[in-house]
Amino acid sequence: MSKKTLVNWLPAIVWMLAIFVLSATPADTLNNAGLGSDPIHIDGHFALFLILCITYYKATKSVLKSLILTIIFAFTDEFHQRFTPGRSSSMFDIYIDTIGALISVLLLWKLQVILPKKLKNWLNK
Repeated sequence: MSKKTLVNWLPAIVWMLAIFVLSATPADTLNNAGLGSDPIHIDGHFALFLILCITYYKATKSVLKSLILTIIFAFTDEFHQRFTPGRSSSMFDIYIDTIGALISVLLLWKLQVILPKKLKNWLNK
């Protein structure tokens, strides 16, 4: 693996680890931190997977591949949650994750031309 490839994948790897850690956090801990309410839960899934899809795009330079990888990760994330105390898997969460990924795909596909130059350069390096 080249250094450039590793650098391009690093944001996705870090973001996947962050999602993994959040998924491994017991429900009681999330509730005590004020992160257990439905609106926060839904918004969190949406934002985390929207960003994940963008980091996959940075790694793959393919909108389709980034979408597919994000959806696959959403399924594995929900499976992983089944083994976390007080947590469960939910098709609704996968649906929200997919909506976040689709919005990021739309942003990357249609709106990349109007992104700030610095962000556009970061995505396409």
